[in-house]
Order: sequence, then C-alpha cells, then structure tokens
Amino acid sequence: MGQSAQVPITVSLVISTVVVPQDGTTVIVPITITSSSETALVSVTGLPGDVLVKYAASDTNPSGTLAFTATATSQAGTYMPIVTVMSAGQTASTSFTLIVGTASKMG
Repeated sequence: MGQSAQVPITVSLVISTVVVPQDGTTVIVPITITSSSETALVSVTGLPGDVLVKYAASDTNPSGTLAFTATATSQAGTYMPIVTVMSAGQTASTSFTLIVGTASKMG
C-alpha cells in the first residue's frame, strides 16, 4: 500500500477504420495517448506482412501519429490489428480496422 493513485493511461485512434492502398502511399493516423509520463512505447500487432507502421510522438506528450505504408506485395484484405501502449509502468491497448486495398489500375 502507500502508493499514490496513478492516473490510468488510455490510447485511442482518431480514425477507427484505416484504409491503406497497395501503392506505397503513407497514411497518417493521429493517435491519442493519455499518460502521466511524457514518453510511451507503442507497438502494433496483427498487421499483415509487408505493411509497415511508424510511430512518431509529439514534442510534449506521447500522443502523436502512426504512419502506415503498404506495398504491392501486401496482402489485400481487412484486418483487426491491436495498438498497445506502455507508459508510466502501465499498459493500454485498442483495436482498429485496417483495410489494405488494391491500388487503382486506371490511368
């Protein structure tokens, strides 16, 4: 006992459905992280192969952006990845819908 009550951390994505084309276009998704710490470790599991994700924090808090990129070799389809955040000794996670779409063949 004797510990001060910690504010529970939370994580959410501004967009619940992320659509990533297979043409290498990067899709930026804002991520909101509430934590008493200014830093966070962010991981995304459940992504299909050849879909890359990069987390970038803002200057003042762990909220920031996730940048998703798919390539022509990425498997098209709908996925339910999970974003997990570890910060201030706590863990929070949220799931979202990821749609990898075929790049337009027109033009």
